[in-house]
Amino acid sequence: MKLFSDDMPFLRGNLHTHTTMSDGKRTPAEAMWAYREAGYDFLAITDHRKLTVPDPSEIPEGLIWIPGTELDYFLPHQVCHVVGLGIREGIENLYSREGTPQDGIDAIRTLGGKVVLAHPAWSVNTTDFMLGLKGVDATEIWNSVSAPPYNANRPDSSAVLDPVFAAGCLWKVLASDDTHFYQEEFARGWTMVQTEDRTPEGILKEILEGKSYATQGPVFYQIEVRDREVTVRTSPCSSVIFYSNLAWAKGRTVLGEGLTEVTWTCPPKETYVRVELTDAMGRRAWSNPLPVE
Repeated sequence: MKLFSDDMPFLRGNLHTHTTMSDGKRTPAEAMWAYREAGYDFLAITDHRKLTVPDPSEIPEGLIWIPGTELDYFLPHQVCHVVGLGIREGIENLYSREGTPQDGIDAIRTLGGKVVLAHPAWSVNTTDFMLGLKGVDATEIWNSVSAPPYNANRPDSSAVLDPVFAAGCLWKVLASDDTHFYQEEFARGWTMVQTEDRTPEGILKEILEGKSYATQGPVFYQIEVRDREVTVRTSPCSSVIFYSNLAWAKGRTVLGEGLTEVTWTCPPKETYVRVELTDAMGRRAWSNPLPVE
């Protein structure tokens, strides 16, 4: 099975963005123009606890605006932020700070949206907590603002998410900026989506069908799964690592210069695999977790 089509374009986008309508430093128009000028094809504006709707005349040509929001909950030993993508009007009427994360997830789905668990490492989310959430579609494996100089060094949630994937909960993974300051975090991580449907609905549909990957720069050209063999074709990389539910597996890390095609044969007890690329500049890319069987 080939994950990607050989002749379909990829779109680049950020799915977690804040503006002056909540706690971001740029207006919706300024945010959209900044990302468009940086080469982005789609942008979700996800201001806190509200739906920000930009003036259609201010949306740059070629940029697809995806409606969204971010709901936040403070729990005794962790926090939970959920991003809702593709929602309709009315989230302000369904959100309550006294509610639970599950209430927020249910509200997003009621409004026709897709649910993203934001920055689980930054949020100190536990495995049991995440597995207890129902209706999550995707999660942020990378969140740019969850790093110095703004935060402790928790932008990468891959180690936090592997136990969730090992338990069979194979959420799709995204890389997002969570932009507030439009400085060090800006354009540091993005999601690539393969689609011919340049609409919010088309983009979200392909993400949920796994036609996407998260990246800081390295490119997945193809991911092919055949029986228990996984082959990746990529832009030049210095390491390709195959992560899974197994704590140890011989040969899962491949190091070299200019690696562009690597095959991994999954051991008998592997139930899922995800691939992490690193290029010569230290930038990474992450595939979605894939079921082996």
